[in-house]
Amino acid sequence: MEKLKEEMNRHRGQLFEFAMREMHGGDTIIILGSTLKDGSRLVVGKSTESLSLQLRNLQKIFWWLLLPVALIGFLGGLFLSNRTLSPVRELITSMKKIEGGSLSTRVPIGGSDDELEELKVLFNKMLDKIEGLVNGLKEAFDHLAHDIRTPVTRLRGRAELALTSEGDVESYREALQSCFENSDKILNFLQVLTDITEAENRSKKLKIEKKFISDLVKEIMSLYEMAFEEKDIRVVQKLDNHDWAMVDAKLISRVIANLLDNAHKYTPPGGEVTIETINQTENVIIRVTDSGPGISADEHGMIWQKLYRSDKSRSEYGMGLGLTFVKAVVEAHDGKVSVRSPVKDGRGTEFEVLLQKMS
Repeated sequence: MEKLKEEMNRHRGQLFEFAMREMHGGDTIIILGSTLKDGSRLVVGKSTESLSLQLRNLQKIFWWLLLPVALIGFLGGLFLSNRTLSPVRELITSMKKIEGGSLSTRVPIGGSDDELEELKVLFNKMLDKIEGLVNGLKEAFDHLAHDIRTPVTRLRGRAELALTSEGDVESYREALQSCFENSDKILNFLQVLTDITEAENRSKKLKIEKKFISDLVKEIMSLYEMAFEEKDIRVVQKLDNHDWAMVDAKLISRVIANLLDNAHKYTPPGGEVTIETINQTENVIIRVTDSGPGISADEHGMIWQKLYRSDKSRSEYGMGLGLTFVKAVVEAHDGKVSVRSPVKDGRGTEFEVLLQKMS
């Protein structure tokens, strides 16, 4: 009581509060007090023993709960991390198989709809494209070897024959002429490949000038007229006299020549080829249509690839670069090229080139 009186004497305000320890215990007593009007003082005290007991009980409960919560959290985190990293492990496994040469490997797709699943789908699409490019490259090299082997073999054969036989000047001249022609075919083949690469990379500056496309068509037709007549192919020209465009005349002339050569090659005797130009406000369209056997729908995207030949038997001579060159040059002019086949009655092919007037 003496200690309580001392503490009360120290607090003279109308409202006061303080804490003090019990005489025979370690608990604390919280004292609240108020000074009344007559000078007397009202004091209320409460021991914190029950509060301490509750806190100790809560501590015990906390420590008992901590272990299972931590265990559940650890196991849950392990499960979630394993589930999250599983697609990554699948990607790593697939990449190791691909590194070993198995391009047909694909990452298994699950049923979820999250970012990792989308990544796997994109990864498989990329593998599809890579596999297609590699297979196309292998096929292209096979075709390249086939197309170059023939003139090289002829060149070597004629040269060997000239060297091993005793002939006159005329026979040697014929051998040299044959060597020249075959070497010229090889050089032309390599030059077209170079031209395509330059057009695709736009590394060669175009010599742009204003040209009427119909004039270019007439110039090329004058060169092909006899070839069409020999094969008894009727050529229909529908040319617009106002079809000007800003183009590289030399390259676009080669585009027209390649399309006409393609039409001549695949149109049977007695067939018909139509070439027309269509003048529009901002564009000029060149359209070449033949009455040949047509191109199957699944080949429409492949005919633009280097060295691709729709004629698998390779019965028709060609380098397999004509349409690749057409596409590369037209796109270098910021234009578009498309194919439609069949055209009528399950036959015929139509190639359409769209050139901007101001490319």
